[in-house]
Amino acid sequence: MNNNPHSGGETFIKHTLELFSKEGKKLPALLASAKQALIALDKKEPDLQSMQTIFQPFQIACQSRQPILATTAIDCLGKLFTYNYWGRCNISSDISEDDENDVIAPLTSSEVGGLTPANSSPTRSNSGQFKASAADPEDERDGFEADKHDKSSCGIVGQVVDTICDVFSGGDSTDDKLQLQIVKALMSAISTSDLKSAIHGAVLLRAIRTTYNIFLFSKSQTTQMLAQTTLQQMVQALFGRVSAPAVSKPMAREISLIAADSPGSMQSSIVLDSPQPGTTRASVANGSLDSGVGGSKLANSQESNSSISQDSTEIKRKKDPLNQTYRDLHLVFRALCKLSMKQIPPQEGSGTDLKTPSMRSKLLALHLINMILSSHLYVFLVSTPCLFPVATTRENSLFIHAVKQYLCLTLSRNTVSTIPQVFDVSMEIFGKALVGLRTALKRELSVVFTEIVIPIAEVKTAVTFHQRTSLLKSLLRILSDSNADGGKILVEIYLNYDCDLEATAQENVWERLINTLSMLIQENNNAPNNTAITPSTVSSGVSYSNGPPSLTTASLVTYTKDQVRELSTTVGDHNELKRRGLELLVRGILKPLVSWISAKVEADAKKSSDTQNASNDKDFESGLGLLKDGDNKPMTSVDDPTQFQNLKHRKQVLLEGIKRFNTKPKKGMQYLLDSGCIPSRTPKDIATFLLHTEGLNKTMIGEFLGEGDEENIAIMHAFVDEMEFSHMPFVTALRTFLQSFRLPGESQKIDRFMLKFAGRYLQGNPTSFSSADTAYVLAYSVIMLNTDQHNTQVKKRMTKADFLKNNRGIDEGKDVPPVILEAIFDEIQTNEIVMKEEQHAKAGPANSPALSSHVKKEAGDSMAMKTEALFNNIMKNNKRSGVSTPLAADQVSSKKSASSPFFSASHYEHVKPMFSIIWMAILSAISGPLQDSENAELIRIALEGFKHSARIVCMFEMDTERKSFLSTLAKCTHLNNLYDLKPKNVEAISCLLDIALTSGNNIGENWMDVVLATHQLEKIQQLTAEIATQKGAADPKARPTSPKKEIRLLNEEAIAGALCQSMTLTVDKVFASSAKLNGNAIVEFVKAMCIVSWDEITNTSATAEHPRMYCLQRLVEISYYNMNRIRVEWSNLWAILGEHFNQVGCHSNTQVCFFAIDKLRQLSMKFLELEELPNFKFQKDFLKPFEFVLANNLDVKIKDMALACLQQMIQAKAKSMKSGWKAMFGAFIRAAKEPHEQILTLTFDIVKSIFKNYFEHIVANLAFPDFVSCIVVFCKNKKYTKTSLQAIELLRQSFTRIPELAKMPGGTKILQSTAIPTEKIMAETIAGTPAARLILNGMEKASQGGATSGITSATTPVTTTSLQDISTITTTMEDIYFKFWFPVFHALYLVIMTCELEVRTRALNHLFDALKVHGCTFSHDSWEIVANGVLFPIFDDLKNSKPESGGNTVSKFANKEEMNMWVSTTMIQVLKQFIDLFGQYLDPLMFCVDGIFDLLIVCMTQENETLARIGSTCLQQFIETNIQKMDDDMWERVCAIFIHLFKVTTPDALFFDYRMEMPQEPTGAAASPPPPENDEQDAEIGATVLRSETATTGHVVETSTFSPVQSAVPDITGRPKPLKKDFPGIITKCVLHLLVIQTLQEVLSSGSDAVYKSLASKHLFILIDCLERSYQFAKAFNEDMELRMALYRMGFMKTLPNLLKQETNSVSTYIGILIKMYSDPSEERQGTREEIEKRLIPLSYSILVNYNSLDPESKKRNVAAWRPVVVTILNAMIDFDDNQFKTHIPMFYNEVLNLLLQEVSTDIRLVMHSLLVRAGLAFNITKLSPAPTQPQTAASDLPATKHAQQREGVLQESRSQLSI
Repeated sequence: MNNNPHSGGETFIKHTLELFSKEGKKLPALLASAKQALIALDKKEPDLQSMQTIFQPFQIACQSRQPILATTAIDCLGKLFTYNYWGRCNISSDISEDDENDVIAPLTSSEVGGLTPANSSPTRSNSGQFKASAADPEDERDGFEADKHDKSSCGIVGQVVDTICDVFSGGDSTDDKLQLQIVKALMSAISTSDLKSAIHGAVLLRAIRTTYNIFLFSKSQTTQMLAQTTLQQMVQALFGRVSAPAVSKPMAREISLIAADSPGSMQSSIVLDSPQPGTTRASVANGSLDSGVGGSKLANSQESNSSISQDSTEIKRKKDPLNQTYRDLHLVFRALCKLSMKQIPPQEGSGTDLKTPSMRSKLLALHLINMILSSHLYVFLVSTPCLFPVATTRENSLFIHAVKQYLCLTLSRNTVSTIPQVFDVSMEIFGKALVGLRTALKRELSVVFTEIVIPIAEVKTAVTFHQRTSLLKSLLRILSDSNADGGKILVEIYLNYDCDLEATAQENVWERLINTLSMLIQENNNAPNNTAITPSTVSSGVSYSNGPPSLTTASLVTYTKDQVRELSTTVGDHNELKRRGLELLVRGILKPLVSWISAKVEADAKKSSDTQNASNDKDFESGLGLLKDGDNKPMTSVDDPTQFQNLKHRKQVLLEGIKRFNTKPKKGMQYLLDSGCIPSRTPKDIATFLLHTEGLNKTMIGEFLGEGDEENIAIMHAFVDEMEFSHMPFVTALRTFLQSFRLPGESQKIDRFMLKFAGRYLQGNPTSFSSADTAYVLAYSVIMLNTDQHNTQVKKRMTKADFLKNNRGIDEGKDVPPVILEAIFDEIQTNEIVMKEEQHAKAGPANSPALSSHVKKEAGDSMAMKTEALFNNIMKNNKRSGVSTPLAADQVSSKKSASSPFFSASHYEHVKPMFSIIWMAILSAISGPLQDSENAELIRIALEGFKHSARIVCMFEMDTERKSFLSTLAKCTHLNNLYDLKPKNVEAISCLLDIALTSGNNIGENWMDVVLATHQLEKIQQLTAEIATQKGAADPKARPTSPKKEIRLLNEEAIAGALCQSMTLTVDKVFASSAKLNGNAIVEFVKAMCIVSWDEITNTSATAEHPRMYCLQRLVEISYYNMNRIRVEWSNLWAILGEHFNQVGCHSNTQVCFFAIDKLRQLSMKFLELEELPNFKFQKDFLKPFEFVLANNLDVKIKDMALACLQQMIQAKAKSMKSGWKAMFGAFIRAAKEPHEQILTLTFDIVKSIFKNYFEHIVANLAFPDFVSCIVVFCKNKKYTKTSLQAIELLRQSFTRIPELAKMPGGTKILQSTAIPTEKIMAETIAGTPAARLILNGMEKASQGGATSGITSATTPVTTTSLQDISTITTTMEDIYFKFWFPVFHALYLVIMTCELEVRTRALNHLFDALKVHGCTFSHDSWEIVANGVLFPIFDDLKNSKPESGGNTVSKFANKEEMNMWVSTTMIQVLKQFIDLFGQYLDPLMFCVDGIFDLLIVCMTQENETLARIGSTCLQQFIETNIQKMDDDMWERVCAIFIHLFKVTTPDALFFDYRMEMPQEPTGAAASPPPPENDEQDAEIGATVLRSETATTGHVVETSTFSPVQSAVPDITGRPKPLKKDFPGIITKCVLHLLVIQTLQEVLSSGSDAVYKSLASKHLFILIDCLERSYQFAKAFNEDMELRMALYRMGFMKTLPNLLKQETNSVSTYIGILIKMYSDPSEERQGTREEIEKRLIPLSYSILVNYNSLDPESKKRNVAAWRPVVVTILNAMIDFDDNQFKTHIPMFYNEVLNLLLQEVSTDIRLVMHSLLVRAGLAFNITKLSPAPTQPQTAASDLPATKHAQQREGVLQESRSQLSI
């Protein structure tokens, strides 16, 4: 067996040579050559010569012009490629690579500078094929030119291919079979797998060109089809030599860009991974690779750039086997681009023939480029350093960088074509570049967008209607492709263009694109819609899935003149254009954005979840997870959203500044400086900004720089200094200078500009002129020449001679050389100095439907030229930045960096600022069709746009935008007028509901729109039913009694849509899905539902018997759906629902109330089934509406139903009720205030039932205080006393129920666990009172104390513990009982203070009975709480009514009369009961003795005489009752009380300095002369009963000690006189003072003298000191006649005032006690007898003297008042023992005898008799004998007159001046 791999090829050769021998008999050369070839085949090791010999017969056969021979030869040659035969000795296989860096040939000037002239056409040989000679300049245009250093054709393979290609000589001259064989052989040559047999370079291009020519010029359709297919296979085979990267790994090419504020901080890097075997091309073609389709990702530039040194890189460049492949691909792609760039030559006539070779060539080239980008996009992102200079960086050596100049020119020249087939496939190429190559074509794509795509959409140039529709369709296809990730593309467009500070406003691609689409959708085209071209004519034949379409002459058409006119028209079906634009906006922009956001959100959520799981797993691993050095560098994101928001903001500020500058330069410049757009305020920075910033109006720049201010002149100088004119011709320099601004019209401004320009030009060209003046004059002259030559208003223009004449001697007296001036004149004359913008404006034709196709072609060429100029600037910039390009070095560069980094989008947060910029445009675009159009498709797309927009604004919580979109959509529902409802309105409703389902968590207050929609849908259903009812009314002949409401017909289609099953299900789903809403969303939903529900009920209740309650029913459903929410959310929810039930439950319509209460009952029953955790109060909140209804609804039936519902709940759910008990009693409290007996009775029965059956539940759930409060309210109901008395009985029974509960199973535990929480609740109820403070202090002490009874004590303070913690505080059972009794005690206190007499009397008895019965179990703390919380507060109103209290405390009484009634009926009983209680529990209550004394003081100092006397009686009772229990300290307190009482009741105001101002007439009374000095005219102050009942506050009693009596008479010096308003108070004090004297007298003079005997002498002295001071005070006042007269004249009393009773009562009591003490034989009294004697004897003597001095005629009342005192003194003397009597009788004897000088009363006579008898006996004058039977009457026998004279004489010396 022959193992030679080429044996098969040799067999074919021999067989073919044999055929040559048979068929080529007429060709001797062929026969001879065949024989030699057979000989050469026998060599084992064939050399080049042998191979040439073997090839020679084939070559002769091909050149023989005989189809059979040529076909046979070419067939064999092709098969030999299949067997890799020609690689055995191919000397060109190892071509030297010395010149490999020069492979990329630069474009010709015609390719770079512009388009091929319109009248040019490809050169053809006589045979009709394209010429291939490199010498032909036209060959540079056909695309298949090879490099001049290419040596690929030197080998045998090159000769073989050339031989095959030479056979084809044209379409007709070459046999069809031969053409097919040529195509087949060339395909075999290109697809060979042998490296040595492979063809490259020029040979490859020759093979492809030949196939191309066969396709173009063959007449056979089959051959054309085969040639086209072969070309596609050739291209696929060539690009398939580069393996696709593995799909499982990231794309081989990754571009990382780290952006910072400064350009220098931005870096880029490229990482090349080796391709993975087994990767299918289909996967790459489908765009599944991350980098190839979706963009670039982050990579480490340092790692990729430092891994390989420069030397190793060079070695790799030399030896890489793919280098030749990259060169071949470059040549082929360049050739295809050049073919696509060729212009179509003008055709005869007005038609357009698509069958011409030039047209088919362009179309095929474009389709092949599109196919390459579709199938082999990854190749363009492969690093190909062999195509670039050695110094080129790796990131700039991608394949795309080598071919992008051609690709861009292909786009620029074809995307402006008016031919549909060309335009459509060009847009496909643009789409592929945008999707897969945007990372490398950042600036290039920006140019395409700004100069072609957007202008076509904006119709700024003359574009056809087909171009606009096709553009929209193509963009939609590009962006909506799921594999293209259109959302990411759009975000990256925004990041890289709209956020680029270097980009102008025109380059805000995202913003311009959306605004353009919005205007396109909204534009109103009034022109008639032209008939669209038929699909067969307009179709471009572009295939998007199965490769390029057939481009044979049979499959293409020739457009007629009319068809060309239709294709060239700028108008068409406006609705179709609008639909395309709307579809692009919605489905090509909004939908991809939403999809991308959703994918990113899901990915982030998954990543977060994975990170969390990894973190959790890591917790179980060992080790600390230490980082290596350098690992702790902060991770920075390339596309940080915050950074880009700042960039966008800065750009917006810059654009705003430019806008302001273009309007008002000075203000705009100030704004730019203030906002920081210009780095500093230096002229240089400002000038640089003006020179280089795009968008500034050149006219405004000229105006600003031309101002004469110093600042403007300095900026202008800096502006000119920024320009460089070195080595530049004068006119060119002037042109450059004038391109930067528009020269102002004022001569002075022009002069300043020209002066500075001349100086700057001469600075760069010092040898051009003698001085700057020359340049200045010449510049000015050139400006004038330009105006003269090109201004249409100039009639007589300047000649060259005139110009020379005008410029004579300007060079310092010398002439400028005429040659220079003439050249300047000629240049200006032929080329006007004009702004570039004006040139473009002049070149651009207007957009008019009437324009010819030729004009439109010129417009497209203008657009292409402008685009290519921008491309040239970019390429030049690339070269300067290090990117090697084949552009010429002398091209003008742009200021912007073409290699600026491309930012890949990885954060969905970018969409928020994106959308905030254009949301108004989107809203306008999608709302227009809804309002104006009836087209179903437009409406459907618009609503879809609303959905996507709402999704975006809701996701990013854009409140303003959300409100605008949803409000607009809600208006489009047209629900305000159901009769005008249309199907589109129903679809809008459905859209709104869908938005609520998908974005319900974020629509906020727009839930109102959703609720209104559901409400109106139900209204439609009701209205439809009403219409049906009226249509089906009974007998039509019967006339209705009342006119029936006219019902207009509804739109049946709209109604059907509104009532369809899907709409109903959607509405139900909205409510059912409410359970999935977050806390805020459900609150907004329910809030809206409540508002609509109330409006619904309110608006229909007035006109309908049965109001609509649809929303209320839905609210109940929502409550059911959301019942399982967490309590925090549900509390917020019920705060709204509860308020709504409050409103509805109190509605005026009874049916509404019944419905609401019944639904509330159902919800309550349902919620009571849910377990409520301790310390929560949800049940209480839920039942609150019942309380509100009972309080505010006036309908008795409604109240009765509410109570029945509560009763039902108690009976059914009492065991599960916890905090609900509080709400229950709250409701019962409201009902207990009812004036309706039915409601009151039902409520009380329910409460009694609870007390009887569920007492342990209310205690266990801390509702006992609420129960007690409820009972108190029953007691306060004054209308039904019977119920109040029964309620009092429940309070009384509560005292026994607590101990009874403790005896029940589990009762003790209930009491122990709830006692302290109940006490805390009670403390909160009476917060601010002393009792509350005592409770809290006791709880705090208990919580910090020890433990008893086995109950764990809490250690935290009461103020910070929860009820559950408080319940664990230790206490005894007696204390536990008290904690429950105290609320009852307090309730009884409230009843005593506020209820009716019978009720409060019974409450009073129950209170003190309970205290007396249970008081023995009270602790000291308990008694303190009772005293301060129950007993003493009873008297608070009494205390607070005193003037010195301030009167700020709120009284429990409505008015003063009510209080007086309470005081007179209840107060006295309370006071007596309190004293009795104190007497029973003196020891436990000793702590409050001061309080009791204070209370008694308050009573005794009241103006109410009855109350004062009661206080006096109680004080006396208290002292007498507790005599045996009172110790010395207690007596000290008693003494202090009397001291205080005497002090506060002493009328000190009676003494004032009357000498300072003595009124002559009394005020307030009738003027009268001073009264005579007799007691008939005197008035005792306070002797009459007072009518005033104003209460006063008592004082805290201070303990006094015994001290010598000080003068009680105040010094009147300087004392002010009392005011008239003080007179009643003074009189009241006098009365109270007498009462105090009387009280002390009664206490000390009790029948058994128990008090006197219990008092120590020091205490007695304290008390009698009070009496003595009172006596001295009254005596001093009575003796001061002038003071009394002054008071009289002031109107104090109608008669002369005196204090006689006070004087006599006080001294009488005083002397009586002294006498008792003096006569007391006890040892303790005997010790103080000397002190007693010092007080008693002088005072008694003085009294007798004063008495004897009284005139019995004028002082009868005084005599009568003093007589008992005298009798007391005389009786006391009688009782003296002998020594005492004998000692003191001599002093008194004369005064006793003087008593006989006046009329002696019986009592005095008797006592005098006894005294004289005692004196006789004491001094032995007489002996004891029986008393005479008749009294002596000697004195009475004297004449009255004589008796009076004798008495007067005797007493004259001792009578005082006007003593009383």
